[in-house]
Amino acid sequence: MITGQEYQDRMARLQELVRMQGLQAFLVTAQDSIYYLTGVTYVPMERPFFIVLQSQGKPILLTPALDQEHLKSAPNVESVHRYWDYPSPPGEGWPEKLHDLLAGISVLGVEPSLPQEIAVQLHDFNPQVHPLLEQLRLVKSPAEVNMLRQAAHYVCQGMEKILQAAYFGVSEIEIFSQSRPVQMNIIKETQFDALNTSLLTAAWPRRLGMQPHGIPSVDDRLEHGPHIALSQMRVNGYGAECERTFFVSTPSSEMKVMFATMREARKRAFDLIRPGVPCAEIDQSANGFLRQEGFAENLLHRTGHGFGLGTHEGPWVAEGSEDLLQENMLISNEPGLYIPDLGAFRHSDTLLVTKDGYENLTPFPADLEDLMILGSKPFTRLRGALIRRAAGVQ
Repeated sequence: MITGQEYQDRMARLQELVRMQGLQAFLVTAQDSIYYLTGVTYVPMERPFFIVLQSQGKPILLTPALDQEHLKSAPNVESVHRYWDYPSPPGEGWPEKLHDLLAGISVLGVEPSLPQEIAVQLHDFNPQVHPLLEQLRLVKSPAEVNMLRQAAHYVCQGMEKILQAAYFGVSEIEIFSQSRPVQMNIIKETQFDALNTSLLTAAWPRRLGMQPHGIPSVDDRLEHGPHIALSQMRVNGYGAECERTFFVSTPSSEMKVMFATMREARKRAFDLIRPGVPCAEIDQSANGFLRQEGFAENLLHRTGHGFGLGTHEGPWVAEGSEDLLQENMLISNEPGLYIPDLGAFRHSDTLLVTKDGYENLTPFPADLEDLMILGSKPFTRLRGALIRRAAGVQ
């Protein structure tokens, strides 16, 4: 778990960055940013929350009235002010209260994700966009690494259950349901944070091969062709993922070649992962190899992304990225091949950058032989039929 002292240190580091940028104050509005700085779990819904951090002095929180007492548990906030609700009568809403807290500020830093609804209220404070929280979150503390290890552990449980449940003709609802026992383990084995835990076990069927962010239907069936299993979880605030291309029927020779080509692109990325390496260089090695092999038209995305509070954040392993790897960063390695009428080929892992290289936190088997699920599995089929009946899926 993250200690109160670590939250104190995070706020102090942010305040130092505010001074270094020549800002009089910085306004924090993103939910993950406030959680990162305070450790307080909350759900904003339509009501905005704010941290006002001046270059000197203690930070101040502004919250809706119904959350004021809850947010007082933050270990590093001097005071918690409140506005009435959303919307509020004149003089009682967040714009008026926020203006009062920013009185005298003429150079205000704001986050890149600042909502336009808030931005239009800040014109008089000369707002300047600075990704200060994004910078702070790039390199993880030892406590954060432990939280990410925990998330990766349950991600591997999810992947194991997906492949145990797989057989020729398995329905998507059977794959989705595999997250339930993992959630029960998290509840039993950790300090469970219900609002900061989300679990997804899924499989992208061959029909969605060209749509890596398409949405599987609960009654999709996995039959011939490559399928992509995804176990992606945020566990008590920290996220990790594992993906594997797998088969429930014997792959064709062309599928085997595409699988091996994807594996080679991943290897080229793995070979470069260590502190000091530009993330763009890793992407150029993996996706550049695929382009050299004639697959330029079969690429849809970068090689990887970072992990932390989210399952997608910096550093960005991509062309155009200015990020350099540092020890205790977390990244994915997932170059993908997307072949019309054949399917998609992509593995992904959660990787910790170490002093001399990397550690794979999701070391699930990645060889073709381990990912060909060809057994008849009569008991798994029976259990699947019961799940489909309970869910009303044919």
